[in-house]
Amino acid sequence: MKRIDSEDPRVTAYALGELPEHEAAELRRVAEKHPAVQAALDETRALGGLIRGGFSSESLELGEARREAIRRAGRSPDPENLVSIQSRRRDWFRPAAVAAAAALVACVLWMMQQIPVGENEFVREATEAEQREVVRMQILLSSTPRSARPIAGGTTPLPRASEEEAYPILPEVPSEIVDEEYLALRELWQKDPDAFFARVRSAAREINLPVLSRMAFLADNPFVSTREEARSTVPIVSGTASYHLVERFIRNEKRLPPRNSVRTEELINQVSYPDEGDADLDGIKLGIEIVRCPWDRELTLLGVLLRNESGRVIAEDAVLQVEVDPEFVGSYRLIGYAGRSVPEGEDGVSGGLSPGKSNYVLYQFRPSSPEIFNVERVVARVSLSVGAEGSELIVPVTTPSRDWDLASNNLQTAAALATWGMVLRQSPFGGPLTHLHIREFAEDALHGSDSSDLRRREALQLILDSLPLFEIEPEENEN
Repeated sequence: MKRIDSEDPRVTAYALGELPEHEAAELRRVAEKHPAVQAALDETRALGGLIRGGFSSESLELGEARREAIRRAGRSPDPENLVSIQSRRRDWFRPAAVAAAAALVACVLWMMQQIPVGENEFVREATEAEQREVVRMQILLSSTPRSARPIAGGTTPLPRASEEEAYPILPEVPSEIVDEEYLALRELWQKDPDAFFARVRSAAREINLPVLSRMAFLADNPFVSTREEARSTVPIVSGTASYHLVERFIRNEKRLPPRNSVRTEELINQVSYPDEGDADLDGIKLGIEIVRCPWDRELTLLGVLLRNESGRVIAEDAVLQVEVDPEFVGSYRLIGYAGRSVPEGEDGVSGGLSPGKSNYVLYQFRPSSPEIFNVERVVARVSLSVGAEGSELIVPVTTPSRDWDLASNNLQTAAALATWGMVLRQSPFGGPLTHLHIREFAEDALHGSDSSDLRRREALQLILDSLPLFEIEPEENEN
């Protein structure tokens, strides 16, 4: 065994219990004869004990790779560099180093005590910011914030999404974060609807795709028996986030969007629908149109157009309803608004309809018997009530239904976007709908549209551009 002195790295290895037994026995023999070696060994053990004691509650053990690196760094490369055991020339150095190390350890321990164990503020703040971003995205990409109605005592309830829209994929997010983000966005919607929809468009373009894939899929509204419920409250406004999401997938990613990102009503209302001589109530226009359903001749399609030409936002003082006569209509279905059917007696407002804006809503009617819609009769009424004074406008829905070829361009456009949305969603109510129907409806609406209505034409062209993504068969095999 090579000679050992107080600076030999084997002193440290022995103190750490890592020296082979034959070398450890020799080192003990040398330490008994040479006080300097014994003193170095005692100091090393003391320093190691201090460090282990200070960090006993922390998992700071060196890995084997680091231990080996330290041992290699302490080894002398050549045997001749080892010196004989003799009195140390720097007897003051090791005690000073031990004292300095002890002071450093004490300082580190004190600093660590100032940090709450298990609650690092930086991590917590980052987690909360991430949670808020996800919640904000989901609110913007789901329905627009509902307006809060007064309750007893004059207080206003905190706006919350329905149970079906209450972010089931984020159970780890505290409810106060959801409430705060929902309230902030509702206030933005009430103060500046245009700014709100700008945020919606931005969210649709920037949403993280894994977050989108985790959003819950809401089932389409079913047919409702008129014997059980003859009155339906019509939604007055819808968002447009889904359209921008669909456009992003088709234009940028060249693939169809996930089912859960498609909201049929938001595809329909990406387009603005002009007034076509509809009934008027203080600058608020209400129009209806009833035609044979072009993809299912056993059904009738009802279009309800609400357009705001007044100088104020149509908000919580407005109620729009369709009341169906059970004698003539067996059941009806609201197209779109998945998971958002509004029960009787509640308003259909989700924030309000701004001046110059419109909202188009489609219903499917199933007649109580096939011949019902062949003669002239009133089968339903659409009513609009606005203001505390109860100003009301009632428009009758009369048959016989017009044929699809005579439908207005407004209804043709809405139906093309609606059927496109149902196929993208793989709706069980799509019936016989195929890409051939979608192409036909979109082309008819596009040919009949005004050349100056660029937004309408762009939306219809997007439908046509998406058809190759459905993996349709070649043109010659389609007949």
